[in-house]
Amino acid sequence: MDNKKTVIGMAVVVLLSIGYGLFLKYYVYPNHPNWDYAGTLDQTPSEQNSATQPSTKRAGEAATTLQSISTEPTSALLIAGTRPSGTPTLLGSDRPNDPKYGLGLEIDPRGAGLDQVTVNSYKDVDAKGVYSFQQPYADAKDQLAMATRSVVIGDQSVDLDSADWRLDPASTNTTATYGLDVTGLNHLPLLRISKTYQLQSRGPEKNRDNTAAGYEVTVTYHLQNETTRPLSNVHLEFNGPTMPAREMERMDDRQLVSGYDKGDKAIEVNRDSLSEFKPGATAEKDLSVYKGYKFLWAGATSNYFAGIVLSENEGQIAKVQARCLNPDAESNDREAVLDFQTADFSLAGGESLDVPLKVFFGPKDRDLLEGDYYSDFPRNYSPLLTTSGSMCAFCAPQWLVDRLVDLLQFFHFFLRDWGLSIIALVVLVRAILHPISKYSQVSMLGLQKMGPELERLKKKYANDKEALAKAQMEMHKEMGIAPFLGCLPMFLQTPIWIALYSALQNDMALRQAPFLWGWTWIHDLARPDRLISWDAHPFTVPLVGMKVISLNVLPLIVAVMMFLQQKLQPQPPSLTPEQASQQKMMRYMSLLFSLFFYWMPSGLNLYILTSSSIAIVESKRIREHIRQRDEREKAGKVIVDVKPTRQGKQQQKMELPQETKKGGIWGWWAKLQEKAEEIRREAEKKNKK
Repeated sequence: MDNKKTVIGMAVVVLLSIGYGLFLKYYVYPNHPNWDYAGTLDQTPSEQNSATQPSTKRAGEAATTLQSISTEPTSALLIAGTRPSGTPTLLGSDRPNDPKYGLGLEIDPRGAGLDQVTVNSYKDVDAKGVYSFQQPYADAKDQLAMATRSVVIGDQSVDLDSADWRLDPASTNTTATYGLDVTGLNHLPLLRISKTYQLQSRGPEKNRDNTAAGYEVTVTYHLQNETTRPLSNVHLEFNGPTMPAREMERMDDRQLVSGYDKGDKAIEVNRDSLSEFKPGATAEKDLSVYKGYKFLWAGATSNYFAGIVLSENEGQIAKVQARCLNPDAESNDREAVLDFQTADFSLAGGESLDVPLKVFFGPKDRDLLEGDYYSDFPRNYSPLLTTSGSMCAFCAPQWLVDRLVDLLQFFHFFLRDWGLSIIALVVLVRAILHPISKYSQVSMLGLQKMGPELERLKKKYANDKEALAKAQMEMHKEMGIAPFLGCLPMFLQTPIWIALYSALQNDMALRQAPFLWGWTWIHDLARPDRLISWDAHPFTVPLVGMKVISLNVLPLIVAVMMFLQQKLQPQPPSLTPEQASQQKMMRYMSLLFSLFFYWMPSGLNLYILTSSSIAIVESKRIREHIRQRDEREKAGKVIVDVKPTRQGKQQQKMELPQETKKGGIWGWWAKLQEKAEEIRREAEKKNKK
């Protein structure tokens, strides 16, 4: 009997439960949809708020993730299950050289982040397709560029990393608006967040250097308080741009960059390479704090491309944290991300707030970044054209790099080949330096003729090196010879080498530029020439530790030519065994240049190879000319002038017509030639005495 009553009681309870559920489903919830917690988990935010927001779910698109949050402190937040991501949206164009749009943005509903950005006017690193970057890292697929990670209201945080945002159906080819709603534990709307990407067209071609040129995207967050009570301490956390792909083989050219306001609209740029991020505390760095300056923008760059986030409204970005995802890896293989955090906002009941950002995704083109738009405050991205703040940058200032590029562009206008333009630049530089080269070689040959006298001094001061050096300097002064001039041509060319190196690894016009219109094996003057490559099977040179993945011919030829140049260069007689060994060592040191220049750009190696070849020919011609003059003088066919008296000088001024004085660089050149000839004649006179 008891068992029968128990069964009947359980049946009654089940029937009452079913009836209560049917009552809620067919009577209560249709009249009060916000009370349906179970239904909330299965609905998109647009379905939950159909009275105020029309459904924007497209055919075949998965439902959007809902996040629930309480405005009261609680130990657990109610977060609905994550749905699969929907179809990405494309803004702009990824078609090569699209005449209207410079970028193609692929937006993923997950966090409303970027799957990739296509810069359609440029080829990728391997020159096989259109250049794309801002893809998530292979080992961190969840790190979408510009994706919204979380929102904080009061002391409560909602993770939005995997949240799917719904796309507004009013979106166009240049504008896409994504949104989601945050609700409280009572399942009522609390905060609505929308995120709009707006892409501009290229604009008029004649004025692109002074406009955004289609490479700047406006990303605007819109926060709407859906309640009648205020919301305090509201802020967003979102990802910054991901790092572009490497384009240098010898070292990593990727950097994290940040700009700061020093005052009076002056910009200070800070650069952080991935080698600075190491395991432990140094795996992270706060980029929003630097020398007490006001933070303006931050991003990631390579030698040729950049992604930079700039806040339009001052003070809306409170913190930017750089994090290395794999600090234990080698510096060249490390990956870093930027975490942006907005300032804390307070929203009154029904109030809204916009957080607009200007995001640059584009090339580090010299004309573009030095134009009025990108070089003006608060952007001033032009310092990014140089990737280093080291002494090399001091030796080759930006103005020298700019003038060098101007010269190359001038030669390219006529020759239509950047390699030939570099050779033409070498000819011009060697022509300007010819008087100095001639003067230095005359001095070195004069020192060689002083060999017997130097030997006498060596015997006289055999036990006093200091007196020997002093006597040697006195003799040089008396003979009018400057031994240091032997290195002067190379010393003067060094800033040009550094400036050319900077131009080759930063100037977009020289990127992927072939030599001789593509008829040679050199297809990129900004990279090693790579006659034969074995990327999949690299090996390391013993002792040196250099990883080799290709056979580069130009640096080997450069080493041989520099060795020949050093061997043919006149050398002063050595007074001590140490000097003799130093001269011999310097001669063979040129062979080490093959290692130093092995991973340098082929354009730089082409410059040095051409310069060394011209120097060898120039040296032989100067030596031959001096030898012929010496032979004519010995045969008595050359009249050696003596110094005229003061009266004779005055008479010459009265009798001889005045020569037209040359000004500018040609006058300077002529004076140097006259000085070299005068020193040579006086040295020969003193040797005869």
